[in-house]
Amino acid sequence: MSEHCVPYQRKALYLVLTVPMIVLYLAIAAYLWTVNIAFVVIYGACFVLVAVLQGYICAYWQCPYVGRFAPCAGGFCLPSSQIARLFRNVKKSETTYNIVAMFAFLSLLGIIAFPLYFIYKLSILYMLAYLGIVVVYTLAFLLLICPVCGTRYVCPGGKAAMKLRESISIDASKEEGNNGQSA
Repeated sequence: MSEHCVPYQRKALYLVLTVPMIVLYLAIAAYLWTVNIAFVVIYGACFVLVAVLQGYICAYWQCPYVGRFAPCAGGFCLPSSQIARLFRNVKKSETTYNIVAMFAFLSLLGIIAFPLYFIYKLSILYMLAYLGIVVVYTLAFLLLICPVCGTRYVCPGGKAAMKLRESISIDASKEEGNNGQSA
């Protein structure tokens, strides 16, 4: 990865998408606090794990955003890009990377899935709204943020975003071709 990568260009859009998610995380944590403090600790631990593990991943990829603003899904790179500086001189291997990436993904799933039961107990409509917000955020992130990120060719999310955008443009091209033939 080039360390001479320009700073991320869509910072304002990233913040518009991500700040509401951070507010949602805080609201969920506040609700979990009312249920049982242990659940807040578990939920919070998932965030810490994602941030630290993502820091290793950033260092492994030699992310051009290490130590600077980094456009990571869910807002986790806000601390991760700083944490990655701690891993710059650590010996890295593909095996360790794969293990770290797996645990980072599982922790991310924990952030999304752990509160589902508690939100469901509150109201099925809240749970459906929560899942809808997660889906909309994920799609918006993949379509608007990932395609211009400096790590889009190594990051699993970036790769998925590029394939998604490619399939959308292929479908749009086919649609335009079909419209042109029927005229």
